[in-house]
Formats: sequence, structure tokens, C-alpha cells
Amino acid sequence: MKKSYYILFTITATAAVLYLLGNWVGRSFGLNRQQVIRNIHEAYGRATDAFEAGQTKDLATFFRHELDEVNLKRIKFRLDTVSLHNDSIVLKQDLRYFSDYRKLLEQHYTFVCPVNDTQGVHAYVRNLRAGFIGKLLYMFFGTIVALGLLLFAIRKQVDIIRRQDELARMREDFSYAMVHDMKNPISSILIGLKVLRSGKVDDKPGKKEKHFDILEAEAQHLLALANKVLTISKLEHGQLLLDKNWIQLHPMVDELVHTFTAKAEKPITFQVDLQEEGVYADEEYLKEALSNLIDNAVKYSKDTVDIQITSCLSGQYTQIRVRDNGIGIPLAAQRIVFDKFERVITRHEDAKKKVSGFGLGLNYVMNVAREHGGYVSVESIEGKYSEFTVSLPLPVESGE
Repeated sequence: MKKSYYILFTITATAAVLYLLGNWVGRSFGLNRQQVIRNIHEAYGRATDAFEAGQTKDLATFFRHELDEVNLKRIKFRLDTVSLHNDSIVLKQDLRYFSDYRKLLEQHYTFVCPVNDTQGVHAYVRNLRAGFIGKLLYMFFGTIVALGLLLFAIRKQVDIIRRQDELARMREDFSYAMVHDMKNPISSILIGLKVLRSGKVDDKPGKKEKHFDILEAEAQHLLALANKVLTISKLEHGQLLLDKNWIQLHPMVDELVHTFTAKAEKPITFQVDLQEEGVYADEEYLKEALSNLIDNAVKYSKDTVDIQITSCLSGQYTQIRVRDNGIGIPLAAQRIVFDKFERVITRHEDAKKKVSGFGLGLNYVMNVAREHGGYVSVESIEGKYSEFTVSLPLPVESGE
């Protein structure tokens, strides 16, 4: 069966359960009401029998005792004196079946007990509902709470299944992107090896060296892909040991600027303003994190790229900001942009372009920041800019 059929089946079953539960509650109230009415009738009957037999002079007290005996302590009543010549009264001797008398008691009145030749008394039940609602109240609220928990559990299960479907989809996308991105360097390596093995460039040292450079670059590319996946796995499981030291940001940023400027396929401009030149971090992983931020700025940019890299000291944190003039990130997607395998698609026309990647870059940045004891945040307006801020804590010695 398809997933939609299971969802429809679940909704139908839940509706049926709610209907049956409502029917059960309604019938339970009705049956309990009838039982309470019968118990009141029988208690009043025993009290009047004792009164007529001279066993008690206080009918009200004896009726109260009889109600308590059948667990109707919450019932309140009053005794009213009526004329025996009233055609609307119902006398005890006129009763043959309880069904003949039930309608009267449902209106809160008992039968009339004669006290002399002209007068009698009957009881008026003030709070008939207290007798049957009170008994079921705790069960009713308990059922409502249990039903609420059941519906909550069903909703959580649906959310888990939906999340699992999203993870499965993201993993499929990741696997496809990984295989696709690995295919090109592998193909380049195979072609290069074939050319070198053929001997066609043996007498051309320049071309031969160029082929070796291509092979090395493609192999390094494959190794970088594998290392990124392994590093993220280690970061998530807390198995990565960082070698943190005071490092200078200028040399690192200058090298990244030079690298991305050299390999850029479109006009790119860097603006660097490092007010805080030192940071306490692992140089290798911080450099890779900043490289990922710059790489994203280039990928998700417009025809020209303007990247600003700044740093400053904010409280007990060194903050490094990377801002671009790209297509931006929708506000709704900013809360998931750091999730593993997550790749955000915007409505901007430039977002329709094919962009390579696996959705690991920002997740890597987040995990590196967390491993350092810091955090990463994003500020973005769709179609205008995105700014990522990596905040790394100062060493304890510096804060004392």
C-alpha cells in the first residue's frame, strides 16, 4: 500500500475511535443516570416504609441515611408538603412498575407519602446530576487525558516518519551528488593514466608534467571529499581532537583570498577588515570552515561576487564574519540551513542554476564551531545578502 493509503486508513480509524468513544461516554452517562434514579427511588421507598411502620418519626433523616447507604452522599433534597386531593400527585400505592414512575423522578420529584388523611410529603431532588456525573467525572477526564496522549503520540509518530522520509531523500540526494562529483575526477584520472601509459607524451616533458599535476589535483579532490565526510562524522561523535593555539588570521585569510581569486570563473572581489587579528583555534579546521563559507558565497552568488571578511572581539568571543552579495536564504530555511545534507532552494532566479555540493559545508562549519566551544549564526535577506558569523571563545586564561 502507498503511504497516502496508510495515512487515510489512520485518519479513518482515529475518527472511528473518537465516534465509538463519544458513543460509549454518552451511553455510560445515560445508564448511570438511570441507575441513580432507580437507587433514589428505592432509598425513598425504604424510608417511607419505615416511616409508615412507625420505625422513625424523621423521614428526612432516614431518607438521608438510605441515600448514604447506596453511595449517593452528594445528593441534596428537600421535603415538600402537598395536598392528597391534587390530581397531579403520584401516590405510592398507585405505582405498579418503575417505568410508570421514572419520568416523574427524572423531573426531580419522588412519589407522595401520606402523613394524614389530607396531606402528604414528597422529596424534591435538588442536584440530580451530581449523582451520576460525579461518578463518571474522573473516568471521563482520565479518558480525555489518555486520548490526548494517544493523539499526541500519533502526531509524534507522523513527525518521525516524515523526518525519516526527509532524511532518506536527503541521503539519496547526497549519494547521487557524491557519486556525480566523484565521477569527474575519477574519469580525469583514468584518462590521464591512459595518456601517460600510451607513451604519447614521453617526449614532451611539459605536457607530461601537466598531466601529472592534473592527476594529483583530482586525487587530492577525491581525498578532500572523503576527509570531509569522515571529519563531520568524527565531529558529531566527539571523536575529533583539536589542536588549539593562538593563530594569526591575516595569513590564513590572505591564502584563502588568493586561492579563490585564482580559481574563480566570474569576477570576484574581496574586502578584508580584520580588527581582531588573533584567534584561539585549530588552524586546519578553522581554515576549512572559512573555506566552506567562501565557497558557498561564490556558488550562490550573482554574476559578480563581492565578499567581505571581517573580525572583531565581542565579549569573550572572537567573531569572524563572511558576508556576500548573493541570492540570500529564505527566512523559513535559516533554521535548517546547518542541518546535515540540507540544501536550501530559494525563489531567486539565480537559484535555478545547477550548483554542486552535498549539503555538508555549513554542517561542517557548525560542528567545528561547536567543537571549539563556540557557535555559528546566519543573517540573510533573500535576493540581497547572506552573512555568517563564526564565534570562537577566548581561552580561559585570557578571560581572567
